[in-house]
This record gives sequence, structure tokens and C-alpha cells, in this order.
Amino acid sequence: MRFANHLALLCVLTLSGCGEPEESFDNLPDCVDDHAALGQSEAIAHCLVDFPDLHPDLADQAACVEWVEANGGYTESSDDACADYFEEVDAG
Repeated sequence: MRFANHLALLCVLTLSGCGEPEESFDNLPDCVDDHAALGQSEAIAHCLVDFPDLHPDLADQAACVEWVEANGGYTESSDDACADYFEEVDAG
């Protein structure tokens, strides 16, 4: 299942093209809601990767989880979303 999540996120990131996204969001919940078709965890990771202006520098997994939960309350998805976020930014 985890592979399928990564594949879906990769497809979204690939389809979004290079450069700055044309979309912009004022907060994490608006971004996640707009990308709800991805599933909550994947939508959070997508928003963190593609919209870095939404969040401060996330130094590690714990800081990411804390920020995501404080800015959206995604307690069930924050750990997986942050793990995916760090995999994407480390791969890029």
C-alpha cells in the first residue's frame, strides 16, 4: 500500500510540471481540501512539497508532525505525510 501512495504522489508531482505551481494557498487545510482526491496523507505531503511557503523550515520528522497537527489537526495522517515529505525533499 505504501508503494501505491508514493506512486500516486510521484504522478501528481510529475504532472504538476516544473517551477512554481500556479495555485497558492493561505493555509494547510485549504491546500489539503483542494487535493483531497489524493487521500489525506498524500495531500498533506503534496502541499508540503509543492507549497513550501505554507510552512516554516521543517528540520526533522518531529517538527513536521508538530507543525502539521498544529496547523490542521491531521493527527492520524501527520506521521505518514511527514515521512513522505522528507522522502520527497531528500530525493529532490
